Amino acid sequence: MLKAEAVVAGGLLLALLVWEFPSLRREARIWRMAGGFRVGHRYP
Repeated sequence: MLKAEAVVAGGLLLALLVWEFPSLRREARIWRMAGGFRVGHRYP
């Protein structure tokens, strides 16, 4: 029973990830254009 619940939870998580992937990719591109990790060093 526990294994079945884990499979269902994993499937839901995977579906959510696939559903959100295009917006996450867009956010990552915006973040890279804004400077990413380096932006903290630019403004002391």
